[in-house]
Amino acid sequence: MKLPEQLLNSLKNTAGFDEKKFVDLHNSEEKITSVRLNPFKKTKLDFTLDKEVSWCEDGFYLNERPSFTFDPLFHAGCYYVQEAGSMFLAHALKHSVDLTQELAVLDLCAAPGGKSTLVNCLLNENSFLISNEVIKPRAEVLVHNLNKWGTCNTAVSNCDPQIFSKLDSVF
Repeated sequence: MKLPEQLLNSLKNTAGFDEKKFVDLHNSEEKITSVRLNPFKKTKLDFTLDKEVSWCEDGFYLNERPSFTFDPLFHAGCYYVQEAGSMFLAHALKHSVDLTQELAVLDLCAAPGGKSTLVNCLLNENSFLISNEVIKPRAEVLVHNLNKWGTCNTAVSNCDPQIFSKLDSVF
C-alpha cells in the first residue's frame, strides 16, 4: 500500500522524521507489538520487555509477540496490548492537563478500553472517568477490560454521545 504523498509532505519538517525509514517500515511485513503495564498490578511477566515507549512510562515494545490469549496475567489485567502510537495520549494529557486536580473525564468512543485504562492510570484517586461506548456488544467488552484493570473510579455507559451535551461544563 502506497502512503499518501500529502501525509509524507506534512511530516517532512518534523524533527527526527526519516522518510525512508518511515516508508520502509510501513511497507515491511514486520509487526511491532507493544504493551502497557498496569501500574496498579505490579508483577513479573513471562515475556521480555524489549524497549520503553518513550512517551509512555508504562509502555514497552516486545521482541516477539507472545500468545496473549493463553497468558493468565493478560486475563488478570496486569498489562494491556496497545499500539505505541495510541499511548501518546499519556504524553498529551501530562502536558496539557493538571492531573493533580480533581477531574471528570469522558471517553466517548471507549471500547475496547485502551484509552480508558490509560487515562485511568493518570487520574488521581478523586477523579472520575466515564467510558462510553454506543455499540452494546463493544460496551460489554469495555466493561470486561475495565473490570480486569481493577480500579473503581470509572463507570461505563452505553449512550448516544449527544446525551452528554446536556452536562454542560462537567467534563
